[in-house]
Amino acid sequence: MIEQHYGGKDGFWKFLMDRDNEGCLLGCSIKGNGKVGQLMIDGTNTGLILNHAYGINDIMEITDKEDPKRPLRIMRLRNPWGHTEWEGAWSENSKEFAKYESVIQEYVDDLAPDERFPLRSNDGTFFMHYSDWKEIFSTLFLNIDFPEDWTGVRFDSAWTSVNSGGLPNTYTKDVLERYAKNPQFLIRPKDDMTMMFSMTQTGGRLPLINSNPDHPRNMTYYSYPFNETLLYANVALFRLPFGQRYLTAFDKDKLVSISPIKRERENSCRVKLLGGETYVIVPSCEIAGNTGKVFLSIYFNQMFRDVEVKRVFHPLDTNEAKDEVLPYFIPEEAEKSGACPTWKLELVRAMLPYMITDEDKGAPMDSSDG
Repeated sequence: MIEQHYGGKDGFWKFLMDRDNEGCLLGCSIKGNGKVGQLMIDGTNTGLILNHAYGINDIMEITDKEDPKRPLRIMRLRNPWGHTEWEGAWSENSKEFAKYESVIQEYVDDLAPDERFPLRSNDGTFFMHYSDWKEIFSTLFLNIDFPEDWTGVRFDSAWTSVNSGGLPNTYTKDVLERYAKNPQFLIRPKDDMTMMFSMTQTGGRLPLINSNPDHPRNMTYYSYPFNETLLYANVALFRLPFGQRYLTAFDKDKLVSISPIKRERENSCRVKLLGGETYVIVPSCEIAGNTGKVFLSIYFNQMFRDVEVKRVFHPLDTNEAKDEVLPYFIPEEAEKSGACPTWKLELVRAMLPYMITDEDKGAPMDSSDG
């Protein structure tokens, strides 16, 4: 599955390396599927904790002494507890670690002073080979730091009693058409582009204020998996025929990408779009009629002026939630200096001396000036 989505056998490794080089924050975890405690493989304790988040601090390739043409793919992870580490290959008591310890020590010495750590110290930091990591860890967390030439926009929307069409549970005409009542968001790029879109729901970790008079601060807290705030849902992208502006029914032949159905705060997809073609993004609850807030964030490697992005409405969607047609810029992306052309920056710098007054410079003012 990973090879299919990331361009062959080495595609996912390259994807991880690229994200690491871009300064993205990465983490991972192992789903317990009902189990808790440490992960056991063939009756042996691995040292890894189920349902526990680990930080991915580095992704690297080191030269293999026995095969210099094929570098070793190594990952540096950290247990935020500060103890309890991986006990398999490349752990600090393994034969692999002993064989390459001098190379690893050189690597540590080259780190920034605040990132260096002592080897063999059980401080929560450990190494794993990429192949082991890929087989054992089930979830990757990725906080993407998009390049400065990318644009980020967001819609605030909602599933209401009118537009909550749900996912098709049969392939009958009425059910497929009901799906199209869900909120739809049109994307039409001028040129070919890469796009990532993320559907999020209201998280369950934030308390509801003024909701519990028995709580000292009048708040209600929910517990994982936050059934009260999160719905089973997914998000999909469809390519529309020429001249069509909204999806009229679920159509697998028009489907470009679809996320899993899950009850989690975020569901994301990354795709390549063709210039001049029209697409719609459709977030959907699993069950028709479920209601709740939904947010759609869209990132693409084009200027906003070169991409048509707007909320569109199926005739049966009466916009009960009063959604805005146009998105708003995501503040973190809009603040990037790359969004401002160089000529504008140079013009402002040249004009600054003529715009600064004596008062701005801190010169004493004559009281007679008022």
